[in-house]
Amino acid sequence: LKVSPAFTAVAVLALAVGIGANTAIFSVVNAVLLRPLPYHDSARLIRVWSSEPAKGIPRMGFAPPDFRDLRDQNQVFEGMAAYYFNAFNLAGTGSPERLRGTIVTPNLFSLLGVAPAEGRGFQPEEETFGRHRIVVLSHGLWQRRFASDPGILNQALQLNGAPYTVVGIMPPQFQFPTDQIELWAPMAFAPDDEMNTRDNHFVDAVARLKPGVALEQARANVDTIARRLEREHWENAGIGAVVESYQEALVGDARRALLILLGAVALVLLIACANVANLLLARAAAREREIAIRAALGAGRFRLLRQLLAESLLLAAIGGALGLLLAYWSLDGLVALGGSSLPRAQEVGIDGRILSFTLGLSLLTGLIFGLAPSLHATRSGLARSLKLPRHRLSASRLLVVSEISLALVLLVGAGLLIRSFHRLLRVNPGFQAEKVWTAQLTLPDSKYRQTRKSAAFIAQLLKEIEALPSVQAAGATTSLPLSSAGGWGKFISIEGRPPATSLEQVPVVQYRQVTPAYFSAMGIRLLKGRLFTERDNPDAAGAAIINSALARRFWPNEDPIGKRIWMGPPESLLIPLLRPGQRFDPFPRLTIVGIVEDVKHDGLSQVAVPEVFHPHFQGGEETATYLFLAVRTTADPLALSSAVRAKLSALDPELPLANVMTMEQRLSDSVSRPRSTMLLLGVFAALALTLASVGLYGVISYSVAQRTHEIGIRMALGARQADVLQLVLKQGIRLVAIGLAVGLAAALALSRLLSSLLFGVSAADPATFFVVSVLLTAIALLASYIPARRAARVDPMAALRYE
Repeated sequence: LKVSPAFTAVAVLALAVGIGANTAIFSVVNAVLLRPLPYHDSARLIRVWSSEPAKGIPRMGFAPPDFRDLRDQNQVFEGMAAYYFNAFNLAGTGSPERLRGTIVTPNLFSLLGVAPAEGRGFQPEEETFGRHRIVVLSHGLWQRRFASDPGILNQALQLNGAPYTVVGIMPPQFQFPTDQIELWAPMAFAPDDEMNTRDNHFVDAVARLKPGVALEQARANVDTIARRLEREHWENAGIGAVVESYQEALVGDARRALLILLGAVALVLLIACANVANLLLARAAAREREIAIRAALGAGRFRLLRQLLAESLLLAAIGGALGLLLAYWSLDGLVALGGSSLPRAQEVGIDGRILSFTLGLSLLTGLIFGLAPSLHATRSGLARSLKLPRHRLSASRLLVVSEISLALVLLVGAGLLIRSFHRLLRVNPGFQAEKVWTAQLTLPDSKYRQTRKSAAFIAQLLKEIEALPSVQAAGATTSLPLSSAGGWGKFISIEGRPPATSLEQVPVVQYRQVTPAYFSAMGIRLLKGRLFTERDNPDAAGAAIINSALARRFWPNEDPIGKRIWMGPPESLLIPLLRPGQRFDPFPRLTIVGIVEDVKHDGLSQVAVPEVFHPHFQGGEETATYLFLAVRTTADPLALSSAVRAKLSALDPELPLANVMTMEQRLSDSVSRPRSTMLLLGVFAALALTLASVGLYGVISYSVAQRTHEIGIRMALGARQADVLQLVLKQGIRLVAIGLAVGLAAALALSRLLSSLLFGVSAADPATFFVVSVLLTAIALLASYIPARRAARVDPMAALRYE
């Protein structure tokens, strides 16, 4: 290897790229799919959901009473805990800050098998309202905000305007349910809390199976309880349950993308192995005499084979070591490319399993690319040492055909994802993202419980923001497009239509509260009617704006403007269910005053769902205190942040802003997963194309070198340069044609695996297959043309003296 530095460098570099790419992707697969969750006996942890399949809702949270019934009545769980996300405004200790928290049942930590590193967890009695104002901090928050001060234990923090006592600090590595959570507080409901009812599905559930209980048994038991609750409570009509492994629920649809990428890098490694095998085959020609002499001096075939394999294994070991370094250097970029869409990203790294994988892969690679050339080399005898073994050239051509076909498979996959991503970016989101600043704001109930007070505060804040230079419009909403916060699912009824005969038949739509200037701030187009104005106040008649999807569903052939709706089921279904003496207040009627364009709230690839927008000031008892601000400006949107914070601080110095970003950033983040998959597969396809082209170039060059004497004779007998050029190019074209035929068949079969990752493009898209085939052919012909041109310029006299 030392005396052949060019050969060694090329072989090691090809192997390092292949092994490094495999190691990097396997590091992600190991962290996301293979490594157990960082909780005690995590294989028995499961995720439980409510579902309403009749309304197209495959998964949703539990209503708190439903969760408690399932927890108490099941026979398959060792324990069951609930949680939901909640924001906390921290004040009184430095500048105000919004913290991401989770409200949990007191048994959550014990269910996960994790205890606080300092202090204690929650006690069962702290699930009682009035005894629930305690909090456990994450290790990260403890370090960042309180400088790891142990004296914070048993001290009170001002959270959402109320004192919470710090009772514990979790270990450094603990994260639940995401790595962004900074504190946990016990779940407790006031006796009159409307959220503690069977028609509010917002709590998530995690459970631990009893030893020996299978997932199918759990599904059957949970389904039995769901059917029982459906019979006992009218609110549970059509409500079922879904049970799945907690790790499966956490990984979600990232599994398919990761496995496809792992398959892609495996193909890159196979192409690299084929390239190195071709190099070894070419090198074996120069060692024919050496091998023949060793054999004549008594070396057996096994000994010769062992020597050559030792050389190939050494090459693979050096390539593996360099590949491990490449993987280590690329991990941060790989995780950053995955963005927030990559689950368990913080656990990605190089560990013992990764080192073992790289070592095993290096040894296997050495055997794969070294075995065939070694067998060919040891077949040669002394009598054949001066001849070119035809089987060697045939093997090289077979390897090149394999490289071309594998490269075509990767190029087709990358091409399909590129076309899909391009189609995704061309989707109209229903709003204008340019020059829009956004942030989250939460008003604590302790200070803004009165609905008119909270509505007046938001109105005043928006008025102050609109007075800022460069601001064109400022609005607020309960659910911003492409944010993590979804809308409220609410029943809808239409005045004058025959009422539904059962609750299951009542349609559900998305309900969002907005301020008057919200549509202008977001650039959402009005299609008909009018937008909300300041006159749509609590004293005015109820108004509503609907989106085009809702209009098409309920009024396909008539004008919905002026129609009256209410956000609830028909009263005729509820009145018979009232308890004796229970009062029933009819739902407020809303008059439809406008229709706006459909907005892609849940993602560019998702179908727009029916939506009702209601003036925030008319929300009544349901007036939201958690809102997203949206501000349209003519200048740099992020330059507004300090000015808006100053306006907010002047109105209430204890209120923080959170999740400050532009709508363009939100739009970009929403496509991070398809973008990262496309980019990675594109990089691997480019590597495969490069390696395949180099392999083809090497084989044609080797063939030309071996046929130099023949070419000299042809030219001496009158062959022109064009004839020689055509002769050599035909050889390359033949290899490319066979590789394309095999590759197209394989790509057509394997591209179906990408179907779930594609948007607006068929897995058998003819345009992609055609363009990729033309591209690969052009590059392959260029790789063949260079040695062909060199052959055509051979001096006949020099060629006749060759060898």
